[in-house]
Amino acid sequence: MSKTQKRLLIAALAVLCAVYLGYHIGKNFKKDVSLFTVRPYTAEDTAVFTGYILREETVLYAHTVPGMCRYRYYDGEKVGANKVVADVYQYANDALKDKVASYRKQIEILRRSSSLGRLSEEEISERIDRLSFTISEKNASGDTAAAGALGDELLVLMAKRDLLISGKTNYDAEITVLEAELSSLLLSLGTPIGTVSTPRSGYFYAGTDGYESILRAELAKGLTLSGFDALISTPPSVSSGAVGTLLTSSEWYYATKTSAQSAEGFTVGKTYECLFIDNGYSETIPMKLVSREVGESEALLVFFSASLPRDFDITRCQRMEAARAEYTGYRVPAETVRVKNGVTCVYVFKEGSAYLREIEILWEQNGYFIVSDKPGETSVFPPLKLNDLIILGEKDLSEGKFMQ
Repeated sequence: MSKTQKRLLIAALAVLCAVYLGYHIGKNFKKDVSLFTVRPYTAEDTAVFTGYILREETVLYAHTVPGMCRYRYYDGEKVGANKVVADVYQYANDALKDKVASYRKQIEILRRSSSLGRLSEEEISERIDRLSFTISEKNASGDTAAAGALGDELLVLMAKRDLLISGKTNYDAEITVLEAELSSLLLSLGTPIGTVSTPRSGYFYAGTDGYESILRAELAKGLTLSGFDALISTPPSVSSGAVGTLLTSSEWYYATKTSAQSAEGFTVGKTYECLFIDNGYSETIPMKLVSREVGESEALLVFFSASLPRDFDITRCQRMEAARAEYTGYRVPAETVRVKNGVTCVYVFKEGSAYLREIEILWEQNGYFIVSDKPGETSVFPPLKLNDLIILGEKDLSEGKFMQ
């Protein structure tokens, strides 16, 4: 064989070798490996309830002939004893009274929507959808009182969404115009025929709902499932001359009838962070569970709070979200979790290859597992660590498999 032929043969063998190696390497070669970075995460196990507020209050009456009121305080303001909270004007007809009430309602809705902070347009829209569904459920079940109470909350949310869409930060200009129109309307009535004063100090709220003598704070601790049903089915009382209510204590209760399953995990004596979903007050309120009764399929939970924030709306019927437990660790996509040799684990990307990392699942939420960030004492595989890169979208993986 000549030197030329030998060179050709060697070159051909080199090409075949390269093709062979390229084929087998190419089987494991991934141009794009999708990865998920392990980061700290905290998730809450929450439940949403619809319930009623029970409070200690005194109804304030106008001791003159029926008339319209011009309120000197906004809802939730702290008022001292013997303070005038409203001027009473005589009115000619119900149409004028309705017009004044309409002005006040518009002002209150705009004021509350402006204070509903730190929520995005998407979050507000989600709340509107959920609340609309709840109102439909309440109407369908015949609980029209709850549906009506939640209706005002829906208007606040809708006003907030309009505010976000417009790009403005508040409704101050609109409120100023409405208050000027209301003042002009009331001034046209002349001199007030009377005033309404507080018998003691407390938190003033305009208007009444007729449940002041029914849903009383003193009934909360001994409340039962049957007793709760009796209370909320009691027709509200109509008080002639009532112009507002004075909460004489910052202490109040929230009672909710729910399913036995939803009541699981809630313990009497424990304090929970609670968010009133449709309320103008967007912070959580710590509430202590003081009573819990569980039947075959239903349960009654009664929460207590000694906190009454200034911007908190005390609408009688409200939805509340309570976090029964909190889980802190790492968030892991559920699709990446697998079991190897009886051990729960994921594959991570390290130095171009796939390696197993052991995990301990704490909680599942929205397609993710919250796993412990504290390694176990005995581990078959190394534990998952902060900043590890979890491999996504790969099924044919094995320990040490070359990925790139």
